[in-house]
Amino acid sequence: MKKFTKLAMSAAILTTFSSASMAMSVGGWKLFPGVQDDFIFDPTLSVMAGQMIVSESVGKAALGAGLELSINCPMIQPPTNRVRQQISFFNYSSGTSTVNTVELNPHYVVEVMPKLEIGGGPGVGFVNADVDGKTANMAAVQLGGSIHYRMSRFFIGAEGRYQWTTDGEDNTASDNGVKNARALVKIGFDF
Repeated sequence: MKKFTKLAMSAAILTTFSSASMAMSVGGWKLFPGVQDDFIFDPTLSVMAGQMIVSESVGKAALGAGLELSINCPMIQPPTNRVRQQISFFNYSSGTSTVNTVELNPHYVVEVMPKLEIGGGPGVGFVNADVDGKTANMAAVQLGGSIHYRMSRFFIGAEGRYQWTTDGEDNTASDNGVKNARALVKIGFDF
């Protein structure tokens, strides 16, 4: 109960600050720019599909698909270029194995020519794997790179990333985790 009370009091104190006092700039980097009135989220919703390669104990390389919402990161922005926060869901299925991932991947992106950006960054995720009827839930970290091209309000892109997971639960086919790699294309729309 004491922890809950401290957490509630801390939340109340934080919410009393105005949005101007929450946003800070350190060396040109903006911290919490999302609370500023002039912040632009610039959302993009994309459909993604591509190949996912998993460990042999889980299954074979197979096509998978998912959805991704990407926005300008409301937590941090650099003095030049930008950080795009990518929130994605991806599903892989091969034989008796199914892997679902939910990921949060901030990518630092650089415009290399008009409308063309390259980027990369780390991420965290949650993986649910069902292998031969045995289910395991695992935390994950990943590292990836991407390329994006924007045509008016349309978006096309490609991404590659590698993901490490915690070990699965005992006596499942994914005892050693569901480490995986994927390469995919994205097609989306800017709102």
